[in-house]
Amino acid sequence: MLSEVYRLWCSLDRAGVELPRVHPRVNIPGSTSGPCLRVRLNPEGRVAGLDGVTPDDWSGLWTVVRTSEGSFPVIRVKQPLLSVPAGLVLWAELAEAKKAKDQRRRIRILQEAVSFAPDALLLKKTLDLIRRVRDEKAGELLACTDPCDPDFAALPEFARRFQLAAREPLTLLGEVGTQAVAGLLSGQSELLDVVEVLLLGKGAPIDDGSRPDINIQLAFCLDDERLYRRRLYSRHMREFVMQILPSEPDAGGRPAPTDGRAEALECAFIGVSKGLQHSAFPPVRLPLVAEKGVPLVSMFSEAACNRRYGLTDSSVVPVDKGMALQMAAALRWVTLDERRGVTWRGVASGKFEASSRGKVEKRDLLLVYVEDEPEIRAEFADFFGTDASTLQKQFDVETASVCEALEGLSKRKPQSQLNLILIRQASEGQVHVALAESVSVVELLHGAQRWQEGARNLPPIALPVPGSKGQKAELHRPRAPFPDQVVRLLSEDWVTNGTRSNKVEGIGLGQVLEVMLCKPGKWEPGARYLLDLTLRRTQSLLVGVFGALRTPDRRKWDDYGAAVRENALRSVSIMGILLSALDRQKETYMDSPTFLVGRLLSLADTLHLEYCKHVRGGDIPPQLIGNALMPVARDNPLAAVDRLGERLSVYKAWATKASGDDVGLAKWAVGQMGEVCRSLAEKPPSITTNEVDRAEIFLGYMASTKGSSGGTNG
Repeated sequence: MLSEVYRLWCSLDRAGVELPRVHPRVNIPGSTSGPCLRVRLNPEGRVAGLDGVTPDDWSGLWTVVRTSEGSFPVIRVKQPLLSVPAGLVLWAELAEAKKAKDQRRRIRILQEAVSFAPDALLLKKTLDLIRRVRDEKAGELLACTDPCDPDFAALPEFARRFQLAAREPLTLLGEVGTQAVAGLLSGQSELLDVVEVLLLGKGAPIDDGSRPDINIQLAFCLDDERLYRRRLYSRHMREFVMQILPSEPDAGGRPAPTDGRAEALECAFIGVSKGLQHSAFPPVRLPLVAEKGVPLVSMFSEAACNRRYGLTDSSVVPVDKGMALQMAAALRWVTLDERRGVTWRGVASGKFEASSRGKVEKRDLLLVYVEDEPEIRAEFADFFGTDASTLQKQFDVETASVCEALEGLSKRKPQSQLNLILIRQASEGQVHVALAESVSVVELLHGAQRWQEGARNLPPIALPVPGSKGQKAELHRPRAPFPDQVVRLLSEDWVTNGTRSNKVEGIGLGQVLEVMLCKPGKWEPGARYLLDLTLRRTQSLLVGVFGALRTPDRRKWDDYGAAVRENALRSVSIMGILLSALDRQKETYMDSPTFLVGRLLSLADTLHLEYCKHVRGGDIPPQLIGNALMPVARDNPLAAVDRLGERLSVYKAWATKASGDDVGLAKWAVGQMGEVCRSLAEKPPSITTNEVDRAEIFLGYMASTKGSSGGTNG
């Protein structure tokens, strides 16, 4: 990652961007690293109360961290505070109260549980951590500050109070538990879930008495902050701590090499160095993938596999101390909260991780900046993705301002480059660069235009999509997807006629961008692969949704909610984009034999439905005839046509003989099928298909025809 970050720093340096201060030992706790509670200490060092962390608090949080020593003043608790035996009726009562959503009863149970004192043996790691930060970090902050400084007097006063509170760490944790319940009793019910996990964990102890780890952050602070000019958790205080705190602690730091080898090396980036980085590289918090912070490079010396060549820790790459800090500052600048959507955002990775809620999407961190104008405020990062819960955002609408900015850049600086860095979490505390691309703004602008035009490379296709409760369904048509929506769509394998899906490993964002940007040597095989994968993953969904659309059975149609229907439309738009990339435009493929086979099956559904209404008294089978033959047509269009001919004669005979105004649709369908069959006789379909053929068959089937909505309004 060093090379990519160095290039970022060079761009920011040339532009004269003022970078945020970075300190190798000061980090910013992440809001996704676990819930956080503020623990207020009074002047006597007693716990005065607990509060939830507000958005303002999050923006100012800071902590002094070193992996082996723990962090302070934000301390991470990994064991529940109370030791409640497994066999007690309390556990069953708590489960019953949670099932009944009875908050008052849950609070009463927690009040009862506080009578169980914290267990020193079970909390040994947490107690050792509190003693360590009391003696080292709190003492260091106290020694570095002037209690008479009116602007930052809150810092030494806090360090003094914490040392008082932590004289007996077990007593401190007991007070935390007592005050947490007191807060619930006084009306802080929004903290109930967090407090329950803090006190009791994630459930009763298992047979051997062990407890699953928890992950709660306790941000210790002052009870009377209003009396001080600067709050303990504020950006001003964080800057002050970075200013006064030594880069290395007085004790416990790793000594610099003494053999002269490291000092003889030059910095890999700037050459001659006044001093190389000997200690761990400064950590940087990366949203989504490394909320606790991660060093720019790490080759842990205590891992035997890393010692093979004698280069470990910071010596694996010689970097100037000042440059290491500057690169960390550049990475922090590009990921500042206020730059979300502009220079960074989370995107779908196509991978999942197991959780109590099943498989949860893992997200990658995408960094985006313009080489020559890094401070430009266009939302370039949001061009590439959107949140999983977002259904209604339209790519062409949402990215209009980005395209406008790209046009302006291309006129002012036609050689401007947009740099993309995709960072993926490899494991806890480890990340790697999954993609590093440099794209000209002209190339990206043309890619966006082709992408939107491709999404219109479709016959008329629409689905009624329900709105919010009480609102009528609206007819939605396929829209151009965001690039990471393609990744997300192809991470689901739809089964049982699209009524459910399985989470599966999908593609990466890089594969989508190869097609969008027409990467030489990659876009054509990439487009064919994506088209094939789209059909394999979504064919059950498409057969199910468009089959249900053609029947008046409301119960069957209700199996497909708004999100499912949007996924179906998204897969259709992806087909249009990929066919366009492969130079199959709708003006051509809508006359192809494969498309006509799909249309023939769609018309067969219309005729079959009309027959069931008039002859069978409205008794409609689970699948109409054309829908049932779609799996056959997908692999052998000619066989599907032959089977249809065998089964269609009875319905055609009825439509030919029937009379009256109410059979007009059936007669129309027979006439249209005759025209399609004449075209197929002149140019018959083959007995095998490739990915392009299969896409055209599905588009022919899904294309709107007279009466294709089957009377269903969603």
